[in-house]
Amino acid sequence: MTKIAKYWLLLESMQFAAINDKKEHGDAQYLKESSLANDMQRLSHNIREFRKYIKLPMKDLVRQLIEDLNLKHILGEAVELGETEDFATLYSFYGICMIKEIANNVNFISNAKEDLVAERHKCLFIACVQDIAQWSLQQHLHPNFYKGRPALFSRPHDKKTSFKNLEIYIGGFTHVLFIKPLHIGKSLDEPILQYMAGIFSLLMAFEDKEYVMADQEIINKTACLQRVWLSLPKALYFRNLMLMKNNKILSSSGQKILQRQLLVRLWSPGGFNAVVFALAECKNEEHSLEELISRLIAQPAYSAKAQKSLIAQILNFLQSCVDNQELLQYMGVGLLSLRRLYDLNDENKTFVEGWLQSQLHILIQPSCEKDFAIMDWSNFQSLISFLFHLFCTSTVECLPSNLLTSYLNLILNIFYHVQQYNNVQLLQGQLKALILKCLHNQNAKDLHKLIEALALQRTDFNGWFALNDCIRFDENPLNSQDLRIILTSEGPHLWDPLPALVIILKSSTFNLLTYNIFLILFRLLPKLMKEDEEEKKISESMELLQPEDLQQTILREVNSTYAGRLHIIKALESLVQHQPMKCMINENCSELLRCLADILINFAELNKHLVEINESTLMITLILIREVMQISTSSSDDFQTVLSKPLHNLYENIDRQSLKYQILSLLHLLQRQNNLNVRYEPLKNQFEEARGLVEAKESYLQVEGIEKLIKLVNCRDAYTVSNGHAVVAMALNTLKSPESYTFLNCVRLFTALVHVMEVEILDLLGDEYIADSSTLDYRLVVGEVILKIGRELGPLCYKYKFILLNCFMNGCRSHLSEFRLSAFSNLAQLCRILTYQVHQYFQELLHLIDYEITSGKYLPAKRAAVLVLSDLLEGMDNLIDYEEMLLPIYRLLKYLAYFKQSDEQIRVHATNGLKSLSEKCTKLLEDITASPLEKEIKILGLKDSSKPGLKKHILVMN
Repeated sequence: MTKIAKYWLLLESMQFAAINDKKEHGDAQYLKESSLANDMQRLSHNIREFRKYIKLPMKDLVRQLIEDLNLKHILGEAVELGETEDFATLYSFYGICMIKEIANNVNFISNAKEDLVAERHKCLFIACVQDIAQWSLQQHLHPNFYKGRPALFSRPHDKKTSFKNLEIYIGGFTHVLFIKPLHIGKSLDEPILQYMAGIFSLLMAFEDKEYVMADQEIINKTACLQRVWLSLPKALYFRNLMLMKNNKILSSSGQKILQRQLLVRLWSPGGFNAVVFALAECKNEEHSLEELISRLIAQPAYSAKAQKSLIAQILNFLQSCVDNQELLQYMGVGLLSLRRLYDLNDENKTFVEGWLQSQLHILIQPSCEKDFAIMDWSNFQSLISFLFHLFCTSTVECLPSNLLTSYLNLILNIFYHVQQYNNVQLLQGQLKALILKCLHNQNAKDLHKLIEALALQRTDFNGWFALNDCIRFDENPLNSQDLRIILTSEGPHLWDPLPALVIILKSSTFNLLTYNIFLILFRLLPKLMKEDEEEKKISESMELLQPEDLQQTILREVNSTYAGRLHIIKALESLVQHQPMKCMINENCSELLRCLADILINFAELNKHLVEINESTLMITLILIREVMQISTSSSDDFQTVLSKPLHNLYENIDRQSLKYQILSLLHLLQRQNNLNVRYEPLKNQFEEARGLVEAKESYLQVEGIEKLIKLVNCRDAYTVSNGHAVVAMALNTLKSPESYTFLNCVRLFTALVHVMEVEILDLLGDEYIADSSTLDYRLVVGEVILKIGRELGPLCYKYKFILLNCFMNGCRSHLSEFRLSAFSNLAQLCRILTYQVHQYFQELLHLIDYEITSGKYLPAKRAAVLVLSDLLEGMDNLIDYEEMLLPIYRLLKYLAYFKQSDEQIRVHATNGLKSLSEKCTKLLEDITASPLEKEIKILGLKDSSKPGLKKHILVMN
C-alpha cells in the first residue's frame, strides 16, 4: 500500500488538460485548452514529478515495461526506445508505468474497507488515463488516420508514428481500460477510441507490410478487440468502428479490416442492437437512421447463416421495442432492416415464415394438459402487439401481409372470443388491424377465395391454420383485469367467422374492401342454391339409425346445410344497413347489378319447382334489384343490357304468381313502356298515394289509405304486389294504432294480402306473435289479427294449420298469464274452424289443457283452456270421424262439470261441452235409426274399389 500511496501523491502533484469539468474531479489542478507551449510546460512539470517518485533510468523503465507486457519481440530494442528525449514519449512511458502499477495493485471492484479508493483519487486517475492516451496512443496511430475531412485524430505535423511505441502503449492500456468502476459516464470513451484505433493501426501496418509482427501478436491484438466487444458497451464499439470507417482516405487494406471487423461484430449476438444505438448517437443528418442501418444490414453478399443470424437478432430487438416503450423510436429501424432482409431471397422468407409459425404454434397445437392455461395472458398480449407492429405500423417498413393469410381464420377466431370483453379494447384494435391489413392487400381473386373459405368454413383450404377447437378464452379468476386461455376438456365448440368479420368491417374505414366482400358474399348465394340438390340427396341417403355418432352427424348436416347460408344472409343484411355501404352501392351500381344478374341466371337454371328457401331468396333478390334501380344514377341502358335477358328467362321458368309480379314490375321499369299486359301494369302513382295516406298521423287518412291498398291488392296490381314487403311493413306499423277503426281496417288489409302472399303473411305474423321482445299489447293485437284472418279464410285456412296451431299452442306455454288467456281463447275459436284438421295435434292439445287446469294459477286462463274442448266439440260434424278423441274429452269434461271444487265458470263451460256432445250423439243415433236396414252379401277381394274420403276400420285395412 505504501507503493500505491506514493502514486496517489504523484497524481495530486500533476497537472492535466481541462478535458472534463472541474467539479467532477475534485481538487486536482486543471488548466483550460492552451497552446503547444503551455502543453510542453505542463508535460515538463509532470515529467519532473514522475522522476521524483520513479527513480529508474528510462532505458531500464522501458525494458521493465516490455517484460511486464510480454512483448519479447521488441525486447532487444529497449535501449534504443529508452534513449528518446521527446517530452511526449517520456511522459507516455512514465504514465504507462504508473497507470499499470495502479491497475495491478488497486482493487477498484472490491467493496472491502481496506480496498476502497477515495473518489478524489479515482477522478485523478481517470484524468491521468485520459491525458496519457492523448500523448501516447493518439500520437502514434497509422498516418492515414490523420488525413481526410473531418479528421478524427490530430497530432503535430512533425510527429512520426512509432509502431513499437504503440505496441507498448496498447499493452499498458489493456491493464486499465477494462476496469468497469472507471467508466463513469463517458469518461473513457475517447481513450477506448484511441485504443481501438491503435490496434487497427498495427493490423493495417502489418497488412501493408509496413510493420512486422508474429502470428501470435496478431492473435493477441485480435483478442484485445474481442475483449473490448465482450467487456464494454457494444454500442460504443460500433460507434468507434463507424467513426474510423468514415475516413475515406484509409487504404484499401484499412477499409477491408474495418469492414471485416464490422461484419463479424454485426453477425455476433447483440450486434444489431449495438449498431442501432451506435448510429443513433453519431448519425449523419443527410440520411435517416433507418436508411443507414437497413443498407448496412441487408447486403446480398452476406452468407446465408449471417443473414439468418441478423433476422433472429432483429426479431429479438423488435420484441424488446414492443415491451419497452422507450425503445419504440427505433422500431422503424428494425422493421425496415427486417423487410429488406426478407426481400433478399427465398431462404430468408422461409426462415421468417417458420419463425411466425413457431410463435403461433402453441395456439394451433397446444401441448399442455386439459383445463390448464396455455400461456400467460401478458405474453399473449405481447405476442399480438408484436404481430401488430410487424405488419400494421407502416406500409413500407412492415412485413408483407400475405404472411398472415394462412392465419386469418385463427386471428378471426381469437377476435371472436375476445370481442365480448370490455377490458381488452387495445387487443381488439390490434386484431382488427391485422385482419384488415391481410384482407386489404389481397387481389380480387385471392380475396374471393379467402372470403369463400371463411363463409363456407372450408378446412381443406391451402395452408390454412386454425385455432385449436378446445381453446377457450374467459375471465381470469385470479386477476379480474386479465383473461386466460385454457385448453378446455368440454370438447370442440362451433363458431362462424362471418359475424366477427362483419363487426370488424363495419367499425373500419375500409369502405371499398367492405363493398367487395359484400359482393363476394352475395355471389355465394347461387352457389349454395346449386348445392341444395346434392345436400338433399346426402340427407336422404343418411340412414335413420346410425351408430353412437348420430347426434354429431345430424349437427354436422344441419350446420353444413343451413348454418352457412344463414350466416351469409345475416352478414349481407348487416352490411347493407351500414351507411357507408349504401353510399358505395350508389356509386358502384354496375358491379352489383352484374352480381344480381348472375344470381338470376342461376335461378333460371334451377328446376321450376323451387324449394321454399330458394323462393324467398329469389324474392329478396328481385326486391333488391328494384331498390337498386330506383336509387341508382346510372342510365337505363345499363340496366337493360345487364338484366333484361335474365329476367325474361326467369319469367318463363317459374310458376309462382307473386314472383311473376315482381319480374313484370322490373321489366316495366326497364322498358319504360306500356307494352305488357294491362292487368299487370303497375300503377305507381296510386300506390304512392295510398302509401302516403297510410303513413299519415291522422287516423281517418290512414283508413283511407288502407282502403286504397286493399283495392289495389284485390285487383292484383303488379306494382302493389311487387311492393308487398312494403305494404306488410306499413300494416304492421299501423297495427300499433290505438284507434279501433284503423285496426279493423288493417285486419282487412292483412286478409287481402294473405290471398297474394299466403305463407309469408302468416309466417311473419306468427313470428311477431311469439316474439318475447315485443310488448304484450302488441302481441295480443297480432293474435287477434291472426284469428280474424283465420275466420276470414274459413275452412280454407286448413292450408296454414301448421302455422296457426303451432303459433297459438306456443302462446299457451307463455309465462305471461294474460298472454296464455289470449292464446287459449284464440285456440278455442281456431279449433272450431279446423276441427277436422286437429287429429295429429290432439295429444299435445290435451296435454296443454290438462297442464293449465292442474298447474295454472290464473283462473281466466283455466276457463279459456276448458273452452277449447267445448268449442272443439261444437265444431265436430260427424262424430264417427273423431271416435278416438271423444272418450278423453268426455272424461275430462265430466270430471270438471261435477267436481265441486271447480270454478263455476269452468263447470258451465264443461256442462255446455257435454250438452253439445249429447245433442250430437242423439242426432247421430236418429240418423242411423231413420235409415233402412239392408242385407248385403259381399265376397271380399273380388273387384274391390276403395271409396275415397271414407275412414276404414282397422280390421278391414289391408
